[in-house]
Amino acid sequence: MTKQKAAVLEVIRSARCHYTAEEIHREAKKILPGISLATVYNNIHALEREMLIRKITGEDLSDRYDSSPIPHGHLYCKGCGAIADFQPMGIDQTLRDAAGGEYDSYELKVRYLCKRCREAHLGT
Repeated sequence: MTKQKAAVLEVIRSARCHYTAEEIHREAKKILPGISLATVYNNIHALEREMLIRKITGEDLSDRYDSSPIPHGHLYCKGCGAIADFQPMGIDQTLRDAAGGEYDSYELKVRYLCKRCREAHLGT
């Protein structure tokens, strides 16, 4: 693995949220100051092909990147735009039954108000 690809993967895996390519670039520059945005995009696409990361489309329609290629759902806060992972219980067997066997992936997006936005909305 090249040092550029390793830096991009490190940024994505250490992120506490789902970064855009521009955010990954900003953080990767802290590791490799000379890394270009084009190099970040090229490595993101390579990591996707290698199934080490997963692309998700944010509510603002910007692509974001997930460190876990394992199928799971995402909670999208309508207030602050945060995206959180969750593992829906029982969905694996439901999808296997519906697909008549194995399936490759799924995307489950749940829109809601996170606790912080709910409290701000309710004035508590």
